[in-house]
Amino acid sequence: MRVLPRRTVAAMLAAGVVLAGQWAGPASAAPSGSGRPAGGPVPVVYDSDMDFDDASTLALLCEEHKLGRIDLRAVTVANNGFGAPGRALTHARSVLEQCGLPRVPVADGATGAGVNPAPPELVDTIETVLTGALDDADHPVPPSPLGAAQLIGRAARTAPRDVVLLATGPMTNLADALASPGVRDRVARIYVMGGALAVPGNLYGSALPGFDNSQEFNMWMDPPSARRMLLRARPGTVHVVPLDATRFVPITPDFVARLGAEQTAPGARIAYRIASQPDLAALIDLGIMYWWDALAAVWLVHDDIVTARRTVPISVVQAGEQSGRTVVDRYGARVRAAFEADRAAFEERFLDSLNGRR
Repeated sequence: MRVLPRRTVAAMLAAGVVLAGQWAGPASAAPSGSGRPAGGPVPVVYDSDMDFDDASTLALLCEEHKLGRIDLRAVTVANNGFGAPGRALTHARSVLEQCGLPRVPVADGATGAGVNPAPPELVDTIETVLTGALDDADHPVPPSPLGAAQLIGRAARTAPRDVVLLATGPMTNLADALASPGVRDRVARIYVMGGALAVPGNLYGSALPGFDNSQEFNMWMDPPSARRMLLRARPGTVHVVPLDATRFVPITPDFVARLGAEQTAPGARIAYRIASQPDLAALIDLGIMYWWDALAAVWLVHDDIVTARRTVPISVVQAGEQSGRTVVDRYGARVRAAFEADRAAFEERFLDSLNGRR
């Protein structure tokens, strides 16, 4: 059994990972609704760096696909985030196979260490958690026939209608795809888990030196791509789920217990195996883990989960101790940003979807 090093946990706590900051101003109430437009399942492309939260989110998307609420057209992973290069691709394939969707196209991209590399201590922990949960240590890693940006572009151009992109890792693949001819205009909406607008950041461990911890990891790992993504997206299409909103959806031992008691579909079984792995369970017990990426995915399908959102202009700081910070900037790109979420409603939706219940 491998346990998380005490120095890693101590560094996380010292960095304020609990995210106790408060939004500085009021946010408008959201209209209720399913978020599901007429005309059949919403075509979705999911891009992530495949850490434990991303893998659980992919399990959710698989079940939403089987329920007919979305059409999961492609899955892409970045190799410059929290997922170990090569292994992130394997884990994505494992989740799809175990959910009964092995034919969904998968590709990786964004190779290299990234502008700001993820803390190696957490990369190692994530690899231990996912390999243990998915039991895929010996699975082969055949290369994907297309790169991630190419697959995103192909999925967007060939979908029966405009696609929705969900990005929960560094924005590298997404920014590259949006630069491809014909892609930008085939994207209806983009949901991004990233940024911190009026709460502290969540850097910790070896990521902290040289930065002031105003940053959220996904934006911090590749600030130039985050900026390019915002500039390349069609105005009005980007929906951002920053730490301001995710602080309302902690991963609790009680929810993990419920998940363990209700496993009627592969998605629920995968999510429970991930959350109950010893390294992750230890962090959940400390109260410092959140359903960061899953909130963005649930908002994509169920609009009423986000109870407060505002349209704000944002930009991403490119240099200095605040590099990677998302800031409200009158000259920035206008996005729809979530600030609060209904925790009870989120947990019910998440649990129902993972179990294949309508």
